[in-house]
Amino acid sequence: MGKQKRPATGAKNQTARASHLLKGEKVSFDDDSTKAKATDEELNSRYAKGEIRIVTEQARYPLAGILTMLQESIEGEGGKKELRYKLDPEYQRRHRWNVVRKSRLIESFLMNVPVPPVFLYERDLARFEVMDGRQRLTALSDFYADKFELTGLQYWSDLDGRKYSQLPSKVRDGIDRRYISSIILLKETAASEEHAAMLKKMVFERLNSGGVKLGSQETRNAVYNGPLNKLCLELSENEKFRRMWGIPLEPVTEEKEEDEETEDTVDASTRAGTRMFEKMEDVELVLRFFAYRQLDEFKAGLNKISEFLDRFIVRGNRFPDSLLAEYRSMFEATVGFFWDVLEGEAFAVIGSSKRPTKIVYDPLMYVANSPDVVPHRAKLVAKKAVLRAELKAMYVKNEALFSGRRTNFADTQARNRCVNEAFAAAIAKTKKS
Repeated sequence: MGKQKRPATGAKNQTARASHLLKGEKVSFDDDSTKAKATDEELNSRYAKGEIRIVTEQARYPLAGILTMLQESIEGEGGKKELRYKLDPEYQRRHRWNVVRKSRLIESFLMNVPVPPVFLYERDLARFEVMDGRQRLTALSDFYADKFELTGLQYWSDLDGRKYSQLPSKVRDGIDRRYISSIILLKETAASEEHAAMLKKMVFERLNSGGVKLGSQETRNAVYNGPLNKLCLELSENEKFRRMWGIPLEPVTEEKEEDEETEDTVDASTRAGTRMFEKMEDVELVLRFFAYRQLDEFKAGLNKISEFLDRFIVRGNRFPDSLLAEYRSMFEATVGFFWDVLEGEAFAVIGSSKRPTKIVYDPLMYVANSPDVVPHRAKLVAKKAVLRAELKAMYVKNEALFSGRRTNFADTQARNRCVNEAFAAAIAKTKKS
């Protein structure tokens, strides 16, 4: 009897891969890279229409009014009160200026040293969120609220130890006369929310190109804030998840001086885990888990992971609440499962390294949620040594596949297959015992 044609098997596998997706979860990643380039005439027309053009205005705010300005509330949707200036949107950095850096900013104003403008985004008519400059505005509002004493001043060291209310009258009057400039990206810049997100991302990346480089997730949070993004932020606080990645349970987010020692914590956090927290990579890991479920539709694989996650979160932010609730349960249950079975070794190459890696995390989280595995989780926990042994043997057999930068589409599929086989072997053994 002749062999069956391979296309039929491929179609069956494609159906099997899609079966793990929830209702309404599938998104499209159609590639438009083959689209013909625009002609000069078309480009001129697009420019004349202002298709991609930032609309801005400038403003100056007296320092003495910053505290009142940031406390101003207005009526929002449904009659609820909201702040006119959203100083702390979810996308902002997780590490704060320490008192010395805040004090140096105040000293700059005292000496009339030019300070870069803050950038605001008009999220709605006359309602703003801070795109760049949160630390400066926070420092100024805290100073005028008497929340810290000046410390570590270089040229006005005689003022060290004084709060705003304790400054000599002439000095206080002098700083009150200073202004901080702002550039406002106006709402009419974009015709749609998706267009606005694209332009915000472009502006945000350029604003931060000259300072400390932002991580991909920091930028993503800046421009793609929405229900899925907020869920990822919440889930990144899962205690077991943080322990498995060495992320501090109660991170200290205030910047430290270069010669200031960091005390050892009792939560077994690592330097790598702390850096992940500061760059919001823990939030990105949560997003990766959800997006990776649809990697079959993105043929570039992990080679273009930032583009993949950007495109996924734009669509994911439109998912219904019911689907996001299922996402929450799925993530929490999966993290709990791996903690019960492998604890801190969960996302490391067992037997080779104790360091968790994304190249292990992705396929494990993916396979653990397949219909073939979920019903057997309780047995795998009860016989956890069996799954651990199967995974260890699988890593030894496929060492090259789980090391280095093997990020193309074929490699991701191969890792999924290897992990799936290890789980299948473990499940089979738990049935016999």
